[in-house]
Amino acid sequence: MSNILSQINARNLVVNDFDFSDISLRTASERITEFKADPLVLACRLKRHIEEGNGYLSLESNDLVELITPEDVELAETIRKYYSKKFFWKALADGRSLSDYRTRLINLLENRIDKCKDQDCGIYYKLPWFYQEDMAYEDFKLNYKTESIPRIVYGVKAGPEDFELTYVKSTVSTQRKRKIERFWFTDKTHLYSIEVEQSNPLIDMFRHFLENSNPIKMQGYRSEDRIDQMYFYKIYKFNFTKV
Repeated sequence: MSNILSQINARNLVVNDFDFSDISLRTASERITEFKADPLVLACRLKRHIEEGNGYLSLESNDLVELITPEDVELAETIRKYYSKKFFWKALADGRSLSDYRTRLINLLENRIDKCKDQDCGIYYKLPWFYQEDMAYEDFKLNYKTESIPRIVYGVKAGPEDFELTYVKSTVSTQRKRKIERFWFTDKTHLYSIEVEQSNPLIDMFRHFLENSNPIKMQGYRSEDRIDQMYFYKIYKFNFTKV
């Protein structure tokens, strides 16, 4: 285990910060796609197909349509209701209009649009993955103090801090063409996160170490961060100090 620690500590595992709300879709072509079934149901089926290790299929594939189950239909309706309600209340509470992305999202979901441009097809593809991530955050909000966190006050020559944390779980966030895995920890009150790009060659070793080493002791720096009104500390420039 000490050898694993030395390898992890020797490499820069942390990546640049990404936020779930920071979604920037590329300009899409004018090609129109017409789906053979509810595209959100197809996206739910595709996610499960990939997770079961069966590879990738296009949402337009006839093979994917034939694989649809009642569970896929039920999940699609749950996702549709969740985001429609979430963004409705968010717009009402904020007193502001929704972003272009969220406006298009609500339009697709509420009107059950099955013929759309490429950029809107991308929303369907990603939504089941976003929903899975959001459900993890909803669980965090129920179990930890996430509505606010104490401000960090450092001196002029502040050095790294010592942390003793419990590993909770990881979540995957998809932005543009990159996937970021966030590893979540707690001090029993607040949440802490370390972000790693999924393409990092050490990520499996890092995950194995965390899953078999509680509590986790490390030394590093932290900054205040938030995702969708969930506040937490992000740890960076860290080293593990005990196996």
